[in-house]
Amino acid sequence: MESDIKSGYLYVLVHPSDPTLYKIGVTVLDPEQRLSQHNHQLEKYVGRIVKETGQKWELKTYIPVADPYWAERKFWAATPLADMPFLLGVEVQTMEWNWVQAGLDAAMAAGVRTRSLQKGKAVKNHDWMVNQLEGTGITMIERYRGLVTGMEFQCGKGHVFKESASVLASRKSCPCCVDWNWLSGPRKGIRASLR
Repeated sequence: MESDIKSGYLYVLVHPSDPTLYKIGVTVLDPEQRLSQHNHQLEKYVGRIVKETGQKWELKTYIPVADPYWAERKFWAATPLADMPFLLGVEVQTMEWNWVQAGLDAAMAAGVRTRSLQKGKAVKNHDWMVNQLEGTGITMIERYRGLVTGMEFQCGKGHVFKESASVLASRKSCPCCVDWNWLSGPRKGIRASLR
């Protein structure tokens, strides 16, 4: 199959300040080169951790992958964090190693997207989001800013909450009205207190 997908690597960085703090990423560069970039780009999220702690990220492991973004998608889908896609764009998380290993196993088995997934991607814009919310009683009260950026929504009962469009499109409910059962992370136990 002819494809314009460039092979690369899925890598796992660990920070010496916390052995459970991982950065997951993909690159077409050599993983050591990408590590160096992360440790020197102090204005970016990963680099700010270097600046704040005075300690550099370390390369824990990496795997070659035929389709980096597909492998990354499969990685996150295999973790308990799957319901929080890209966690508002931050791929740095405190995780148990068995979660990371499950993600690596899934990424290694990912292969390459099929032609139908490579072409004809659905446009997930403002109109798409309005369509996703149809019948839920939820409306956007902020300008649509993409799938992973948090924005404000309001449910029919008047609850105002901030969430990413992708999570809300998946859940199709108000987190103040329905317990989303966040098992871990910064949202654990928060939703029930909003009722």
